[in-house]
Amino acid sequence: MLVLSGIMVMAVSGLIFIGCTKEGPQGPAGANGTNGKDANATCTLCHNFGDTVIVKIFQYDASKHASASTIIEAARSGCSGCHSHEGFLEKLQTGSSVTQAYNDAAPINCRTCHTIHSTYTPADWALRNVEPVHPYIDSTSSIDLTVTIPGGTDGTSNLCGKCHQARKNTPWITNPKGTDSLAVTSTRWGPHHGPQFLMLAGKGAFEMGSSACGTSNHKGNATCRNCHMGPAQGESVGGHTLTMSSAETGDNVAACRPCHSSIGATFDLNGRQTEIAGLYQTLKVKLAQKNVLDTINNVLKGPISATKPKKFTQIQLSVYWNYCMVDADRSMGVHNYVYTRDMLNAGIAYMNSLP
Repeated sequence: MLVLSGIMVMAVSGLIFIGCTKEGPQGPAGANGTNGKDANATCTLCHNFGDTVIVKIFQYDASKHASASTIIEAARSGCSGCHSHEGFLEKLQTGSSVTQAYNDAAPINCRTCHTIHSTYTPADWALRNVEPVHPYIDSTSSIDLTVTIPGGTDGTSNLCGKCHQARKNTPWITNPKGTDSLAVTSTRWGPHHGPQFLMLAGKGAFEMGSSACGTSNHKGNATCRNCHMGPAQGESVGGHTLTMSSAETGDNVAACRPCHSSIGATFDLNGRQTEIAGLYQTLKVKLAQKNVLDTINNVLKGPISATKPKKFTQIQLSVYWNYCMVDADRSMGVHNYVYTRDMLNAGIAYMNSLP
């Protein structure tokens, strides 16, 4: 009897539950128009996970930008503008190279460079900023690496240049040929690690020779995107990996062939990388011999500290700065062969003139 009563209670409870949760009348079908406002039509323009989107995601995930290997630098106000997503957006907004310190920062990601979720159309793939660059070393000047392409212009290099440039140091060189001394308080005095934009533009080196440095014209014919986002090979080189060379694929010369049809299997076109590497090594040795360069750590020769600065002549620091520009550029002349060759030769000539 108790069992039967229990079954009846459960049955009644089930009826009540069903009655309380019964669905109401079906609503109208969702809109699927093309006016840019309907959810389905708008979101699926990008959120369709077709092959094109998936390829870009896995390529970028293999890039150094995505690795966030230097995101810890975002905790410094002088570094976060390039080392974090938040700092970069702040820098674009304020125009200042000094931004807030971000302790819980996001790495450089899709939204750092692209205006995602702004118009909710494919226009969101556009780059955030392609305006000319006011370099840190001389904010009163302007560098514009926009090139003319079929159907318009391409200023993508300017976005890269917002970060890939040299930083200004204290003390600063005001007379590159001067023999007066400047007191340096850190062995890490120099242009920092990413001056590629300046090298491509043929700017940023100190000229101490009898003539100005010349320049190649990569800047007038190509953008950073043309080469670093060239034909992709998986997640190793090209595309959104932004990588030019890997151990597996070698140099991605496919990006060069549209202009340099005779190029071989490496970037060493006509032996120019070999030439620059030789000049670089020669200057490195000479700087070390004169106690300017610590070749083990590739920094200024110490001991140097804030409390015990070391004095170098302005021309010594000029030669050292140019050496660091070539070292940090890492292309061994590819970005700007003539400019790189001339600055190294000028430095070698000065070092050879010393007793």
